[in-house]
Amino acid sequence: MAIKMSSSAKALRRRFVLVQVAKAGMGAALGLGFAALAGHPEPAEWVALAGLLAPAVLALLAFTPIALERLEQAGLILFASLIGYLAILTGGVVSPLIVWFALVPAEAALAGGRAQVVRAGFAAGVAFLVVASIQAAELLPPTRLTLPVWEIYAVSVLAALMQAVLMAIAAQDRQRAADLAAAEGAAMYRFLADNAMDLVTRHSPDGRIRYASPSSRSLLGLSPPELEGQAPPALVHPGDLSAIQAAFMGAGYFGRVGTAEVRLRRHDNSYVWTEIRCRPADGSGPGDIVAVTRDISERRAHERALIEARDAAEGASRAKSAFLANMSHELRTPLNAIIGFSEVMTQEIFGPVGNARYHEYIKLIHESGGHLLELINSVLDMSKIEAGKFELHEELFDLNEAASSAIRFVAQAAERAGVALKVSVAPGAEQIFADRRAVKQMLINLVNNGVKFTPRGGEVRLAATVGSNGLTIAVSDTGTGIAKKDLEKLGRPFEQVEGAQTRAKEGTGLGLALVRSLAAMHGGGMTLESALGIGTTVSVHLPYAVAASDGTRVKNATILSFRAA
Repeated sequence: MAIKMSSSAKALRRRFVLVQVAKAGMGAALGLGFAALAGHPEPAEWVALAGLLAPAVLALLAFTPIALERLEQAGLILFASLIGYLAILTGGVVSPLIVWFALVPAEAALAGGRAQVVRAGFAAGVAFLVVASIQAAELLPPTRLTLPVWEIYAVSVLAALMQAVLMAIAAQDRQRAADLAAAEGAAMYRFLADNAMDLVTRHSPDGRIRYASPSSRSLLGLSPPELEGQAPPALVHPGDLSAIQAAFMGAGYFGRVGTAEVRLRRHDNSYVWTEIRCRPADGSGPGDIVAVTRDISERRAHERALIEARDAAEGASRAKSAFLANMSHELRTPLNAIIGFSEVMTQEIFGPVGNARYHEYIKLIHESGGHLLELINSVLDMSKIEAGKFELHEELFDLNEAASSAIRFVAQAAERAGVALKVSVAPGAEQIFADRRAVKQMLINLVNNGVKFTPRGGEVRLAATVGSNGLTIAVSDTGTGIAKKDLEKLGRPFEQVEGAQTRAKEGTGLGLALVRSLAAMHGGGMTLESALGIGTTVSVHLPYAVAASDGTRVKNATILSFRAA
């Protein structure tokens, strides 16, 4: 599988190959010269000649996936070992090749960093000590060099000089490439800073500006030279100074990334809201800080507008709820009079009314007044809940009695509509701990809804059961049902499903909304299931309403969250 390398990595390998090829060429020349002077090489000299040509093998290995660092280390060890071996064959510590030991750390400096130079120097020192030890033990083989000593030294120094020139050229190329890369990187960073929409700044640990990008003109109306040397107190609004100082302290001294939203002073002494993100310039502290500043005045304006709109809406809602709650007496008092007097006239307590048509009109007035009072009570109850003025008074009571009362309340309407009413309270659900009035209101609303939307001959069933989730009261009907897309509308105040059949029914759309709100006040919720043409089931879950045999609330009822439909 081919390995992709960057251009810089390719350049380093290419330089390594050139150095090794040059060393192999130099070794071949030395080998030929030695053979010309000394004649046919002996076995030990063949090993030396092979070592002189070994850099060519390293050059070939550079085209394989082997790491360049390993090849460089192998080359340095080979170089130091070869010099030591040749020195042993040519006179030991007085060999003309001893000077080549100085080239080993020089080549290491070309290849790597300080650690590699130290390792190369150590290898050269060890090789030199080995040569000296062998000479001290008088184990050196006789040299076959026949030229005068000064000529041999001259040739050796000349070869070392040529090798040093090659290393110097390679070192210059490497330094030139590094300088070019640094210049390109600096130019790219300068380009990004000069063309960034955000303001880029560099600060000393105390926050004083050392550098500012040209975007300072568009953000603050100040040129970069005008910002350089400025400290935070000169630019930041006094009320935001502590926030920016904390961010700079965290970045400059503790190496943390900091963020602050502050107002910065512009050239005309006005202020602009900004978000400043800062971090250590070198990745750790203490030291300089790099900051990026963005104009967030538009975002702050939107946030302020949203807050004002929310406050206005909440104020309007509170005013509406307070108005409706305060209208209780003014609306109910005349309605009670209308209902009461019309009932007296309907029963003809003080004598006959006279004309039969008057009797029919009085009955209609009584029914309309009762219906209007029911609607007003629903609106007022919902307004009290929204205003937070509806208080629960929980007590132990008989659910059978509350259910029977609710059934009696809607019995007449069910009889006229031809709808059967059935009640089923399971064992363990007879005695519950809740607000009696609220539970009765929920039952009336649910059963009344079922009667409204169930055709003649249908049935509305009220069932109460106790399970691990507490008390569940379910009211199901065999009515027209509700489409799936309309289910989410129900349970919201004043929301009704649009349709010919629903428009024919009277109501405000508050029934299910009241049920959901009252159930939520008890710590429970309401769920709704329905299918067109089959019917609807509304379940009220009251996890805290279960009562023990001694009349106390059950403590270990599982608490669940119910999503209101």
